[in-house]
Amino acid sequence: MYLSKGYNSQPLLEKKSHINSQIVDYQILNYTTKQLIDRIEHFAVSDWDISNEILYDMCQQYPSNTDSQSILAKTLIIGRTYAASIERRNVKNTIEDSQPVAEIINDDFYVNHVVPIFQKIKLDQYINEIKSWGDVPLLSLSDEQITKVLTLHKILSGAFEKETGLRKRSFASKYLHFHLPDIYFIYDSRAYAALNLVLKEVDPQGKRIVHTEQADQEYASFFMKCLRVFDYYNTVDENLPITPRQLDNLLIEIANQSLRIGK
Repeated sequence: MYLSKGYNSQPLLEKKSHINSQIVDYQILNYTTKQLIDRIEHFAVSDWDISNEILYDMCQQYPSNTDSQSILAKTLIIGRTYAASIERRNVKNTIEDSQPVAEIINDDFYVNHVVPIFQKIKLDQYINEIKSWGDVPLLSLSDEQITKVLTLHKILSGAFEKETGLRKRSFASKYLHFHLPDIYFIYDSRAYAALNLVLKEVDPQGKRIVHTEQADQEYASFFMKCLRVFDYYNTVDENLPITPRQLDNLLIEIANQSLRIGK
């Protein structure tokens, strides 16, 4: 499951550049859900494919979330690439009580605060359990499995909230996505807003609900809405090749178009 990455995994040198390959579709905000479905393959590729591939490969090559250097590299590169840097914080200074928080240099923050967060929560144990499920399609996950997926996101984002006072909901989803790309949807406020367009014609009746107090409720809501999109697309064409990466590409393009026209 976690090896597919939801994108063309040819070696970098064999891949043709997609730069400027996507033509801005100014009608995307007016499309019906059916029209979006018809165009979903357009979002199988993106100008950012190689950038994302580097992040996927980094997490496969350095999967450890206990080794300090692996943690430092992944948190720094994923966070900054996806504008979800952890250094945007109100960290509680437990290193030296006399040292003002503002004077904690960024290197010390990552080494003395970020690395221990990952080491304390034993992230690898949870990730390996999810990997052990094998190649299970998202729509085939049981309620218990979905609960575990959402709980892990809460554990990671909650650990950062406890340490920094900021809930890194978006960072947690992105960090987990690059370790488990067929499981985690990438959350940010723009993507969440764009879901309204994709879901506008999806019948809310019979939607799947998983109740768990162990989840971050906003991410849980986002995750379940993404599953509704998957389910709807599957009813239209069960062979439709949609992945969390493709859905993210679609949602971000909708969000970007909203910004372009100032809507």
